[in-house]
Amino acid sequence: MRVFYIAVAVVGLAVGAVAAYLAAGRTTEPDNGEFVSGPQVGSKVPGAFEPLHINGPDAGDEECVFCKYGNSPVVMVFAAKPTEALASLVRKMEKAAGEAKGEVGACVVVTDTSDATKAELGKLAGKENLKRVILAVIDPRKLKKYALHPEADVTVLLYSKQFVSVNRAFKSGELSEKAVAEIADEVAKFYAGK
Repeated sequence: MRVFYIAVAVVGLAVGAVAAYLAAGRTTEPDNGEFVSGPQVGSKVPGAFEPLHINGPDAGDEECVFCKYGNSPVVMVFAAKPTEALASLVRKMEKAAGEAKGEVGACVVVTDTSDATKAELGKLAGKENLKRVILAVIDPRKLKKYALHPEADVTVLLYSKQFVSVNRAFKSGELSEKAVAEIADEVAKFYAGK
C-alpha cells in the first residue's frame, strides 16, 4: 500500500511539473494572432497589488485597489504612461462612476513611476476634480501575474465579482477618441448592470 501512495505522489509531481512547464511557455498572443493583454474575458482577476495612489483618500500610500473594491463592478485601466487619450478616458470614467447606482470601482494604474508622471497624474486629478477614479503608479514588475503585454500602451478591464467581462488592449497610438467613446459606453452599461 505504501508503494501505491508513493507512486501517486510521484505521478502528481510529474503532472504538476508538466503543467508548470506548459504555463511558462504561454504567450500573450492567442492562436488567431489577436493582440491581447491582461486577464481575458471569463478569467478571474489575478488578485492583490499595491500601487502608489496619487489621489483619493489613500494619496501618497501604497494600497491595494483590487482589495478596496472587492466584488463590486470595477473598471481597471493599466497604462504605460499618461496621454491625452488616457486623460479623456479618465474624464469619461469619472462621469460614469458618478452616475452609477451603488458602489463601483474605477482606477487607472500607470506603469511609469517617474516623478514627472506622478506630477502629471496629480495635475490631472486636480484639474478634473476626481472623486471616484483613483490614479496610481506601480513598477510593472509587480504586475507579472496580470500578464500585461509588453507592447500594450493601455489595457482596460471591466470585472465584477472578480471575473473579467470585458478586456480591451491597445498598442501605442491605438487608443483613439472613437475607442475612448466606445469604452465609455461599455463602462456606463457595465455600471448600470446591462
